[in-house]
Amino acid sequence: MRKARPERFRILLYDEEGGIPLPLPARRMWPVGIFFGGAFLIFAAIAWSQIASMRGHEIRNVFDLAVVLFQGFWVLGWSAGVFFLGALTVLFFFYGESAQVVGERLIHTPRLGPLRLRTEYDLAKIRNLRLERAERHPKEAVRIRFDYGNGSSGLGDAMERADAERLIAVIRQAAPRTSRLVADEMAAPPAPEPSPAPSRARAAAQPARQGSVPSLTPPSTLALIGANLIPLGGVLFLNWKLGEVMVLFWAESAVIGFWNVLKLVIVAKWVAIFVVPFFVGHFGGFMAGHFLFLYYFFVRGLAATGPEPGAWVALLDLFLPLWPALAGLFISHGVSFFTNYVGRREFVGMDMKTQMGEPYKRIIVMHLTIIFGGFLTMALGTPAAALLLLIAFKTATDLYAHRKEHSR
Repeated sequence: MRKARPERFRILLYDEEGGIPLPLPARRMWPVGIFFGGAFLIFAAIAWSQIASMRGHEIRNVFDLAVVLFQGFWVLGWSAGVFFLGALTVLFFFYGESAQVVGERLIHTPRLGPLRLRTEYDLAKIRNLRLERAERHPKEAVRIRFDYGNGSSGLGDAMERADAERLIAVIRQAAPRTSRLVADEMAAPPAPEPSPAPSRARAAAQPARQGSVPSLTPPSTLALIGANLIPLGGVLFLNWKLGEVMVLFWAESAVIGFWNVLKLVIVAKWVAIFVVPFFVGHFGGFMAGHFLFLYYFFVRGLAATGPEPGAWVALLDLFLPLWPALAGLFISHGVSFFTNYVGRREFVGMDMKTQMGEPYKRIIVMHLTIIFGGFLTMALGTPAAALLLLIAFKTATDLYAHRKEHSR
């Protein structure tokens, strides 16, 4: 059977006192620590080789800078795995576990260094409490096993039969009291619940809870429209070219990634120590590769001749005129973060894996839009009209993605 899912799981930094202790034999976990230690050394060596190659890389132009940034983001994402494996190596060398019966609960607490992984089981729901022979141990060694929900679990490592039987007796002595309470509740017929007609106000509010799609009036949507209109002014009044518009749309993806880091901190809590570097490394490498594509296709151009400008000179010439638009995009997505994600509590029910992949759904659609729109603009040969069409198309796509994202 698969591993049982406990009734409750918590991570603590201290031991909770009370209850009836269930002494468990010490489990040898140093082989696991050695395994993770070997994996840590391999991952660390790969990271160090990449860092060494970056140190000897000369940055002369945008291409060199993009390559170094891609390597740097890759190392950052990889370092999350290095740190995780190193932590597991240390923690498994200080492994321990304890168990206790507290009231109507069976509590099993493995310890990894200072971390207590407290798992709680309802005694009334434990089934088939039994002893099983411990494989790869002496014949008299047994293990304590029990079924719970749709899976099974156990307590401690292999132990002598007499010790295991004493532990099972303590658990069974505490279990019948809870079982009788459950039996009495099942025997008593449930009282019929009144079903009053919902009030008019509650009935009117119910559909809004089930499908609360933002309209065009919330501040987050208005800020999004306003930020997308800034490139329009740049084309009409500041003579922006295709390259500036494409880079501005690329920069919006970086802004989305920044605010998603804060969302991950809210959702993942302390696990963000590992999750955020991995996300920044993966997302940053994706952004570096995409910028390299945009720069040489739409900014410098494939038909460009002459010496290429230095990396920092080229970036200053490109981004300095765009700073008002960049500030508008940053404020727009910040308003959406505080209004929708924090204000409307969109983080409730959001899991870490979904939140990590959330920006990619929107960014991939947006990037495909601006790339195909950029090639269409080059093909039409009428920059001003084509740029306005590109901005309008991108704004409509972005607004649709915004409303779909926040319709949860």
